[in-house]
Amino acid sequence: MGRRNISHIRRAEYAAAAYRTLMKLGLQGTSLARVAEEAGASKANVLHYFQSKEALLAAALRHANSVLLKEAVSLLKEAQTPWERIYAVLETNLSPTSFRSDVAHAWISLCAGVPHITTYQRIQTLIYARMRSNLIGPLRSLLSEQDAILMADLLTTAIDGIWLRCGLSLDGLSQEAARAQLDAVLDARLPDSEDRCRARSRMADVSRIVAKAYRN
Repeated sequence: MGRRNISHIRRAEYAAAAYRTLMKLGLQGTSLARVAEEAGASKANVLHYFQSKEALLAAALRHANSVLLKEAVSLLKEAQTPWERIYAVLETNLSPTSFRSDVAHAWISLCAGVPHITTYQRIQTLIYARMRSNLIGPLRSLLSEQDAILMADLLTTAIDGIWLRCGLSLDGLSQEAARAQLDAVLDARLPDSEDRCRARSRMADVSRIVAKAYRN
């Protein structure tokens, strides 16, 4: 195995360990030493691949996004109609592998650094741009251009709020409650229909299958 491959594997391992540490201890409790302990490595070894906590947490943010991205790709491949593509995006953000209070805690911790750290800003900008684009495309089939853009922005804002609620509420937020809130946003401009109901049900089923596959 080449040196580059070993380096890639180690960086991925430490990024995942940093993300797990964030879920357990939050931003204040996450240090290079704690991440090294989580990874079963020395702090010096972590520093060999990441020269600062900021660089390590940027890798953790990319790792967190990669988990959602893999599920999004899987769901979008199965989507066959505009409504199914819309619900594929929504279900990705409500996946049982990610939509949990501990994951939301980690996401909130990382997002707190976005206004101050350029690397975090770039990563978060790419995440939002991709989600917004994945929504605007199918929404154009159902709404005018202006309304499609507005609805995509409303949905992405609602998703942020739902994740904040999941992370900050002592009781968290159930998937069903989150789905109902996102459906209420869609209801503002789009009436319910048989196509929409079928898409909602089918993509929820596909999401459960995909999430189970990733857990295994």
